[in-house]
Amino acid sequence: MEGTTIGAVMIVRNEETTLGGILSDIKGVVDEICVVDTGSTDSTVALAESFGARVHHFPWIDDFSAARNHSIACARSDYLIWLDADDRIDEASRQALLELKQRLKPQKNKAYMLKIIGCSEDMPETVSFQTRIVPNVRDVCFEGRVHEQILPSLTRLGIAIAEADITIRHTGYHSPEQRRAKAARNLAILERELADGKDTATQYFFMAMAAIGLGEHERCLEYIENARKRRTNEDWLHYSHVISCECLFRLGRFQDAMAELERGTGLFPSSRLLHYYLGTTCMKLGRHERARDMFQKALTLPERIDTYPVPPQLDCFIKAQLCKALEKTGQTDKALQLCRDALRKSEAPRTFHHEMGLLLIGMGKAQEAVFHLEEARKASDKIDVPLWLSLAAVYRSMGLYEEAHGLYVEVIRESEPASLVCLEGVLYTSIELDNIDAFFDALERFMTIMNIPIPEEAIETVEECARLCLNIAAILKDTGNHDLAERMAQISLRLDNSCWGAYLVLAEIYAERGETQKMIDSVETSLKYGADRQEILQLLQRYQPH
Repeated sequence: MEGTTIGAVMIVRNEETTLGGILSDIKGVVDEICVVDTGSTDSTVALAESFGARVHHFPWIDDFSAARNHSIACARSDYLIWLDADDRIDEASRQALLELKQRLKPQKNKAYMLKIIGCSEDMPETVSFQTRIVPNVRDVCFEGRVHEQILPSLTRLGIAIAEADITIRHTGYHSPEQRRAKAARNLAILERELADGKDTATQYFFMAMAAIGLGEHERCLEYIENARKRRTNEDWLHYSHVISCECLFRLGRFQDAMAELERGTGLFPSSRLLHYYLGTTCMKLGRHERARDMFQKALTLPERIDTYPVPPQLDCFIKAQLCKALEKTGQTDKALQLCRDALRKSEAPRTFHHEMGLLLIGMGKAQEAVFHLEEARKASDKIDVPLWLSLAAVYRSMGLYEEAHGLYVEVIRESEPASLVCLEGVLYTSIELDNIDAFFDALERFMTIMNIPIPEEAIETVEECARLCLNIAAILKDTGNHDLAERMAQISLRLDNSCWGAYLVLAEIYAERGETQKMIDSVETSLKYGADRQEILQLLQRYQPH
């Protein structure tokens, strides 16, 4: 090999479906490919060899650093780029890597951080930096059995770190089950390290990352607290506020999230990510004016790509939330203008057509709303449940029941188990379309999800259907799901407008909301259709002002 060389080092196991992609991407760019196989039982080894890779074998010992360090030891090049089988490098980054290769210094005193786009079929993309190109010199090594890091060794050796304009798309895991399995594996390894005495700040932070991956939010918060107590100069502190905020959101502790983000923005006053989260928390707490101010401030702050993942379209997310905050503070015209400006610049058309549609719905402009929601739908590469439901609701309000029904069915087909909101939509539109089979299928699925016994005998009358819907509405009301309970009670009345029990359910819902006139009207109608006066008296006594 002539001149300053660069080799690719990888560890793999059973990667026959993904490995060919990255090997094709780097063919003709790197001077050698060194693959360490940790126990493949498929055709991974043969595939690697077909690309000219030198394959070495290393027994898996639950230690990613040990395997990666073996790959470094097997490589001969002056510089190394470490890769995963599910990485991808496009043509622009291939050319950038070739150009960087020409600039690599024989002194081998510099390493390079590359931009990593995290991709998954069922999750939003993220962007971060990782040190992926390193000089092949003695004592450059990975550390940690999991979440292996090479940066500490580079720091000790005084090797400078620079950024390179090269992007790697890391395709990662594509299902919640795969991500949970990875998190469980990582946590088990980390706990063994902890038991062996690795009681460090970063160790606890990585355990927090695994815990949130398992949905163990209280445990994650405990680990973050332990990490912060031991912290010296680690680089994860900024991201820890994001992780803890996500946990607090899931636990419904929005006031605690507010306090956490106040601390975070105090420590990192130029972080647009933390200001975005602070604005989002304000929205959840109904503090819309402060949310607006936080989103507006976030837009003035510089973009920050960290060593931990952030959304690559954060600017778009901030503007979308700002639209909502502006509407909530009575500034709908400004929200509309923000959407128009974004669309004129072709910024995230799906997002801003959707936001525009929602704003127009609130203004009672259904026809204009449909146009923008349909444009958002055209720009979607897969079913976006909130968008589909927004469009279905507008179609429903316009009496376009066939179109609304189709959207509800699409969502149910793509997102099993079916949601109660979609099933209610199918029930409603099935009545209007006189689609008996669809109605009964949706009703049975609704009752199954709610663990309501399905009658053994065939339902023969509309009145029986109405009573079943009333039963569902009453249960939903008692469990606090008043919006869905209201819609199910109204479905009951569409089937049988003399079903006085449905009027009483509605009366209770209206009373809870403080909608006194609606409550009175519902009570009076229930009396008209034979409601028990004693039951009505008890209802009125429960909700009379004290």
